[in-house]
Amino acid sequence: MNRLRKLIENFYWDIGVDLGTSNTLLLLRDRGVVVDEPTMIARLKKKRWTGLGAPKWKGSVTVAYGSKAKEMVNREPIQLEVISPIKNGIISDLEAVEKLVAYYLKLIYEIPSAYPKIFKPRVVAGVPGSISNVQKRAVKSVFLTAGAREVILIEDLVLAAIGLGLPSEKSSGLMVVDVGGGKVEAGVISDGGVVVGRGIKTAGSDLDSAIMNYVKMKYGLLVGPNSAERIKIELGNVWEGESVNKKTAVLRGRDLETGLPKAVKLGEAEVREAIILEAQKIVRLIKEELDETPPELMEDVLKRGIILVGNGAKLAGLARLVEKETKISTRVADEPGLCVIKGCEELMENEKLFERIRIVSGLGK
Repeated sequence: MNRLRKLIENFYWDIGVDLGTSNTLLLLRDRGVVVDEPTMIARLKKKRWTGLGAPKWKGSVTVAYGSKAKEMVNREPIQLEVISPIKNGIISDLEAVEKLVAYYLKLIYEIPSAYPKIFKPRVVAGVPGSISNVQKRAVKSVFLTAGAREVILIEDLVLAAIGLGLPSEKSSGLMVVDVGGGKVEAGVISDGGVVVGRGIKTAGSDLDSAIMNYVKMKYGLLVGPNSAERIKIELGNVWEGESVNKKTAVLRGRDLETGLPKAVKLGEAEVREAIILEAQKIVRLIKEELDETPPELMEDVLKRGIILVGNGAKLAGLARLVEKETKISTRVADEPGLCVIKGCEELMENEKLFERIRIVSGLGK
């Protein structure tokens, strides 16, 4: 039976998916990550027609996906709209997500393989633990509509812990904080499941908005989200130390008073002032989760420390800020943005672990 199963596995893809607010990652077993693109599409605007016999809707043609769509933000023609169909980890535009997933799956089936892929793929997808059953069914329907044979949903925090190498065969606790583009989740993982966990709708996009609001109020300068994200990456630092105010960067936008182009020079201290309140919300979430952690697991948390995953964990000084406030060793995982997708890969390669996690933390077949 094992030989027959191994033979059949050659004729379909095993796909791991991290469908995030900011980025979408797809992984193939034995191939690694094949898609790492922003979760965005550019499409024709929908128009409502009211004439007798006229179609109710017209125009849902998609013209760009991923990074190409992101480059068009605030630069698109008036006939087009650029949208991010996932907000705070929850699908907000089902049609757009279906088109995005179908497009990426089509690209996957163009990858050459030694065996023809005659069966539909099996998908292991990470989802936030805080979403409702209706939202989980929406995620499953997206992949089933795109052509998947089977969809297994696993909580992001569990996948991240597996990607970090947490042993699931014994009761050992690990505190994982997933700082994404649209949400932050913190939880303690043990025995392949979440013991305590909670999420908030504060993340990387809120940091970008904080920078946009800061320069708007202080300098009367209107900038776009891509420019704010660039400044966050270059100057973002929530740790108040000697390096603060050493770096500067030029930010360009439109002057609200004159309507003309304008450029200002920002320093690290100013960016920190803009984003520190959002960073404090993450620290407050971690403290609340520590307060709910069972005493038996607190020893493991103290030994292993707090691990930050997700692309938002790359924010300079965040780990030091959390360590200062909690008095617990905190570090950023190696390649934090890939921890969830690495957990998918580990599950697909380890069938015994896969069945165990599917029973403990799986959110439905």
